[in-house]
Parts: sequence; C-alpha cells; structure tokens
Amino acid sequence: MADDFNINGVDQDGFRFQVELEFVQCLANPQYLNFLAQLGYFRKTEFVNYINYLQYWKTQEYAKYLKYPQCLHFLDLLQEESFRREIANSQCTKFIEDQQLSHWDHFTKKRSQIAQKVMQKRKQTE
Repeated sequence: MADDFNINGVDQDGFRFQVELEFVQCLANPQYLNFLAQLGYFRKTEFVNYINYLQYWKTQEYAKYLKYPQCLHFLDLLQEESFRREIANSQCTKFIEDQQLSHWDHFTKKRSQIAQKVMQKRKQTE
C-alpha cells in the first residue's frame, strides 16, 4: 500500500515543488501571461487564489531556486485586478516584453563594464 508521499513511485512533495517552481518561473514571460489572460484564467477566483498562494516563493527559502527572479515581480503584479485585465491586451504585453528585454540588455552591458573595471584594477595592483 502506497503512503501519502510516495504514490506510484513518485515523491508527491518533490513533484509538487517542481511543478510550482516551473509555473512560477513561467510568470516571467509576458506572452505566457497574455495567453493565460486570453483564456480567461485571471477571471477565475480559484486561479487568482492560486496565484496568491504562490506568494511563498518570495521567501528566501524558496526564491533561491528561481532562475528567473523577475517572475516574483510579475507575481506581485498579478495580485492587482487592473494588471490581470490589462495583460490580456496584446499591445500592453508587447510593451512589457520590450521593457523587459531592454532591461536585460542594459543590465548585461552594465555588468560587462563593471567586470572590465574590476579586471583592470586587479591588473594594476599586481
């Protein structure tokens, strides 16, 4: 007889962790949010409650597993009805996506510049 944590050879807690981790990280994709909005998920009370439940990912204990931490910002935005309504608009989604890509581009360039300065300082002190 299988116990509560191991049904059909699958660790249920581990499986749930993986599924929720993957879903939360998908929230970093504005196109995915638009897709969910177009299908009407954000109008369903149960789904909005589920999004609220996922707030625990903002704790350090769970956030350390995230590869795309910007998903936490979208998790916050999804708490607002106005954002859930507007993300269904393709132009709004495109604007958010463009801003996100611009941020990544700027961040990457800035990070590269900082790394070069650090390397130059190291060479000067040697």
